[in-house]
Amino acid sequence: MKSLTCLDNPKKLALVTFFSSLYFYNHISTLYLQTRGLNLLQVSSIWSVIVGTIFLAEVPTGVLADKIGRKWSIVMALLLQTLGEVLFLFARSYAAFILIAVLAGVGFAFLSGANEALVYDSLPEKDRETEMKKAMGLIGGAYQLAFFIAPIIGSLIVSQLVLSRFLIAILLTACSVAIAFAISLTLKEPQTAHRRSTGNPFAIFREGFSEIRNNAHLKRLIAVAVLTSPFFKLLLDFYQPYFANAAVPAPWIGIAWSLGAALALVVQKYAYLIERKLGKLGFLLVTVWPGIMYLLLAAVSLPTLLVPIFVLTYASMDARSPLLSAYKNAQIRSTHRATVLSLINMVSSLYVALMGLVFGRIADYSIPIAYVCIGLSIVVFAVVLRTDRIVVRNIGSS
Repeated sequence: MKSLTCLDNPKKLALVTFFSSLYFYNHISTLYLQTRGLNLLQVSSIWSVIVGTIFLAEVPTGVLADKIGRKWSIVMALLLQTLGEVLFLFARSYAAFILIAVLAGVGFAFLSGANEALVYDSLPEKDRETEMKKAMGLIGGAYQLAFFIAPIIGSLIVSQLVLSRFLIAILLTACSVAIAFAISLTLKEPQTAHRRSTGNPFAIFREGFSEIRNNAHLKRLIAVAVLTSPFFKLLLDFYQPYFANAAVPAPWIGIAWSLGAALALVVQKYAYLIERKLGKLGFLLVTVWPGIMYLLLAAVSLPTLLVPIFVLTYASMDARSPLLSAYKNAQIRSTHRATVLSLINMVSSLYVALMGLVFGRIADYSIPIAYVCIGLSIVVFAVVLRTDRIVVRNIGSS
């Protein structure tokens, strides 16, 4: 039986997620980087460096998580994130910002897989899949709550677009991430469920890869997870110039972000109820929802309609995440959980990075056409992969 302290892990991770996502400067980060002398090409390349680092570090950090424990992998991720924010406060050159991007990528890779593995192994075995959906909904809701609050507070802090205001917002962000790091130290490793791998790292990787190769249902889930990606980062990158071109009042650009995050919080927290009410069709619905919303965004140009459609699109981005997380984890043995999840995330990050370049190139010509391409890719793959037939098949945690 899980200890009470382990059962607190999902709540603690929700707090970690909240404080580590309170980025008070996100809405003016490009402007800040420009004050440091970076051009737009250099600004955009920073995200490419982060994604590239995640791709290279996913499997090594996942294997390490299965060796040293999921808690310490999460602690390491928060330590690197805190260090990155402190360095961001003092960085002055493009090279320094690239270094920070590498640290961020390694930190994301440490967190990827380890957080889901820790949550899943912390839950009681009875009705674990349902509890996983609730737990991941809680954590996803905490993330969206931070995204709702941060732009509002950040706008008050950066009331003027001057360097001193930028630095205050970055400093407060660093303090918030440091709080998340402190909370991560109180997490408990669920020893009864997670027996650390004792083999060498290559053997752990081989066993994790073999687990995917020999599980047809897991491979199908991976295909769904990767090919129906909602491309959340592209939504946020494209909507700002799209709103500006449609003459949406400037204040509504930030307000729309906050409203979308608030609705996404509710959707993620109660996503499991959609499945409970609609059965297998529930997962199909939350999978195709982002695709349909992208198509609506492309078809509308009236400011009064763009804002509510964007809010609904934002809310749809991670609606499937709690359900998909439960489905994947039910297929993975506890010993290899972090390694397998990191392999999945590595494939996903590669797909998102490559297709992001394709959709970004299309957006240079027309943002609506880019939205149509993203929307169609989601809907088509959701139908072809028969997401209406996805079911939980628990193989146990041995």
